[in-house]
Amino acid sequence: MTTDNQLTIAILGGAGKAGSPLVQQALAAGYAVRLLLRHPQAFNLAHERLEIVHGDVRDRACVHQLLEGTDALLSTLGHTKGEPTPMMTVATQTFVTSMEELGIRRCVVVTSLFVTGREALDQKTQEAADYMQQHFPLFMDNRRLEFEVLSGSSLDWTYVRVPLITQDPARGGVEVSLNHLPGQLITAVDLADFLLTQLTDQHYIGQAPFVASKR
Repeated sequence: MTTDNQLTIAILGGAGKAGSPLVQQALAAGYAVRLLLRHPQAFNLAHERLEIVHGDVRDRACVHQLLEGTDALLSTLGHTKGEPTPMMTVATQTFVTSMEELGIRRCVVVTSLFVTGREALDQKTQEAADYMQQHFPLFMDNRRLEFEVLSGSSLDWTYVRVPLITQDPARGGVEVSLNHLPGQLITAVDLADFLLTQLTDQHYIGQAPFVASKR
């Protein structure tokens, strides 16, 4: 993906396995990128169009600083290792509030939540959702609250539901569905490409598409 636009995007979770390829592909595509990192000293990438804000996503002042002057937000936040409780709902409420105050509308969030209550799932997807709820109940309950915050906002949001994220080479694109999981995995690079397309594609605004790498 290449672009000559001058959009500035904020990325949350940019140091993670899904976020790091997203940052690299965004810079390669010509975007100016701003990251919020708790441990910026551990992030090795440097670029003239990359700005790092030091702070925590639950800190409203840090999030406001990150978002001010940007055009959109992409989030690949997951549960942080070592945290006693999931933090996605608090993080989402924090950035939603700042985005609404600043007049920034476009927001794309990656999630492992499969059931939003808006669709009739096929059997395999329902079984996957049941497995996640059984084994990670606190995590899934927090994701569900996160979705309620996002869908109740005034933002132009897209909630991207993904299976296992791998570090495999790109498979040349993704399959997308609104009511079933179209595959068992998505590569981080394929996911990054899909997320970046959502900055200009309005098809999934206000929706929660499932995405998986092409088989």
